[in-house]
Amino acid sequence: MKTMVCFRTTQGRYALPVESTLSVRTIEGLVDLPSPRVDVVGVLPGDPPLSVLACLGGGGDHVIVVVADGVRYGLQVLEVHGVRRFEDDQIGPPPKGQQGGLIVGTVSGADELTLVADADALAARL
Repeated sequence: MKTMVCFRTTQGRYALPVESTLSVRTIEGLVDLPSPRVDVVGVLPGDPPLSVLACLGGGGDHVIVVVADGVRYGLQVLEVHGVRRFEDDQIGPPPKGQQGGLIVGTVSGADELTLVADADALAARL
C-alpha cells in the first residue's frame, strides 16, 4: 500500500508519495529569479528561500513543499485533492516515451489517469 498526495496541474492529475511532501502553501510572494532554468518559476521567501518548479504544468495558486534527495523545493499546482492510499497492484508502470523520468507509475480510474511523479527526478531539475 502506498500513500500519496494527489493534485492537479494544467497538464493533468498527479500524485507524489506522502513521505516526500512537507506541506502545502500559497504561491503568494513569489519572486522572479533572474535567468532561471526552464522549469523554475521563481522563489518563495523563507529561511532558506524555496525554489518553485512548474515542470508538471503550472499556473496555479498553490505550492506543494517537497523534500527529496536532500533538496527542499516547491511544486506549483492548481489544486491539491488530498491524500489517498493505493494498493500496490493499482499502480501500473510508467508510460513509455517520456523524457527525463519524471513519472514512475500510473493509476487508472474510471475516467481519469493519475501520473505518479518521482520527487528525486523533480529535484534534479533545480
